[in-house]
Amino acid sequence: MAKAKTIYVCDKCGYESPKWFGKCPVCGEWNSAKEFSLKDHSETKSIRANEAGMEAPHPRFFDINSATKLLEEEERIKTGINSIDELLSGGLVKGQVILLGGEPGVGKSTIALQICDSIARNSNNDKRIYYISGEESVGQVGLRAKRLGINNEKLLISSETQIEDILNEIDPNKAQLIVVDSIQTLCSVDIDSPVGGIVQIKAVVEKVRIFSKKYGIPSILIAHVTKEGTIAGPKLVEHVVDTVIYFEGERTTDYRILRVQKNRYGPSGEITVFQMTSNGLQGLSEDTFLTYSNTPGNIFTSIYEGTRPFNVQIQALVSRVKTTSGRRISHGVDVRKVIIISAVLSKHLNLPLDFHDIYMNVSGGVNITDPGCELSIAGAILSSFLDAYIGNVFMAGEIGLDGSIRPAVNIQKRVENAKKLPIDLIVIPKASIKNTNVKSTQNIKIETVDNIRQLFNLILDLKKGD
Repeated sequence: MAKAKTIYVCDKCGYESPKWFGKCPVCGEWNSAKEFSLKDHSETKSIRANEAGMEAPHPRFFDINSATKLLEEEERIKTGINSIDELLSGGLVKGQVILLGGEPGVGKSTIALQICDSIARNSNNDKRIYYISGEESVGQVGLRAKRLGINNEKLLISSETQIEDILNEIDPNKAQLIVVDSIQTLCSVDIDSPVGGIVQIKAVVEKVRIFSKKYGIPSILIAHVTKEGTIAGPKLVEHVVDTVIYFEGERTTDYRILRVQKNRYGPSGEITVFQMTSNGLQGLSEDTFLTYSNTPGNIFTSIYEGTRPFNVQIQALVSRVKTTSGRRISHGVDVRKVIIISAVLSKHLNLPLDFHDIYMNVSGGVNITDPGCELSIAGAILSSFLDAYIGNVFMAGEIGLDGSIRPAVNIQKRVENAKKLPIDLIVIPKASIKNTNVKSTQNIKIETVDNIRQLFNLILDLKKGD
């Protein structure tokens, strides 16, 4: 018999306790404790071992070589959308549970329907795709599918919201993919808690996860996350799922960025770019974000995401102010990084940046944290401050508080990726040359700098040369 264990979970923040509490010690909410029964699934067997023709040395365990062989021989399920397949390191893995999060209205349901349709069209079997929409009726989903040009009998849609009934209706032998849209709208009969609460979300995700692993069916769980992070449910189940993908980008623009924040079957940090059109989301090259302006303050750089570099454009506007101190406003770059770099420039170059406003922007709404972009931020600030148009220039490197310029991680791959762009000059730290095979070409010259004083002089020379 399966043993039952009772815990109490705060329905507001997800705090767990073996004892009942009146006031949550984490969020301070009163009467938010919900009783949650956990079953010890001791009778669960190793599911995949028999399928691979192996015998585990113990019912619960098998040797590491056999486990490695399982994953190596696993054939991934291609979605048929190249950008998504690259994002997932080749496609979906059987039994993989993916959490697809983002703000409401950003395009999560649209891309999920497109993935369902593409898999159904490209598969040569009679397996079906199960799409569970707890937010919209079957008719509403049908209207979206019609707008996207989707017409496939293998795609089955349901608006049922009780997870037990849903899983009972799914034929494990016929299912190729399960999509839940969204986990906040489904509920479990085993839980006495409001729909969308922390306890319900955990229960729904766990039931889908067990079902997916047992029968080797990949599943996509859609979750809404506001910009302020007010919905904590999806964040609390990230450790349960195999892959976490989040939509980035403003809803006021057509561009969308999918970023892998966690992936047990491939590298995390991978990103891909889409554009929202009347026919759905279309994959784009990252070079879409780049514009070739003839004004000061524009520098190209490369941020490292996952296993590959990603080209972006840094823009700076430095403006003299009459107040005692200037402001620092940034979009796409942490404003604290802008404050630090401007302070380094002001200190070591004796520039009056304290009396100037500095506005920073990253093209396409991309948010970057890679320290390898610091040299480009400094270059953009100096270019705007000196009113120096220096052409289409690429910069990559880190900046120390002492004014030194240090190599960025994977500098050679960044430079090779930058050479695909129509640029005139690449500026990198001098120390990068020692351990790499970076060389100038006939069309692109490479300059090296050791500190920000050399960067300042280089920008002045480029301005004079112009």
